[in-house]
Amino acid sequence: MAECTVEERGERPWVGVPMTAELAHWDRVNAWVPRIYAALAQAGGVPRGGPIYRYHRLRTAQDPMDITVCVPVAERMEIGDGFGTGAIPAGRYLVARPPGGPDALARTHRDMWEWAGVQGLEPAVEERADGIHWQARTEQFLTDPQTEPDRAKWEVEVAYLLR
Repeated sequence: MAECTVEERGERPWVGVPMTAELAHWDRVNAWVPRIYAALAQAGGVPRGGPIYRYHRLRTAQDPMDITVCVPVAERMEIGDGFGTGAIPAGRYLVARPPGGPDALARTHRDMWEWAGVQGLEPAVEERADGIHWQARTEQFLTDPQTEPDRAKWEVEVAYLLR
């Protein structure tokens, strides 16, 4: 089982690209990561960590989902046409940092839901006909794949805003 903690966090500004995507075409989602970093550098900005995938709406792994691919920054800034800016809200978060990188994510999400239920914690979600809408659900990649090619060694942080 993934080790879970509860953390109080401040607002986290980002620059990035909101989109609707499918897991079957995740390569199209990932293609935005270097573009965001390049636009950020061209605008004179400095990243504050690895890319973050912020999930807004999910139904099943096979259905399209609304996400934002973003890079954390010190403060909101404009980096050019086609890119947005915003912030992951402050609050209490359920957090897990599983070993095994992206290959451990499905198991980690199941473990987090189970752990939250046992602890009496409620993620900040709203269930609607078109899926689960999250106030803040993120996956941040902490390892640079260019410096560590072994996916099993990648570190990922998963966080859910709690009610």
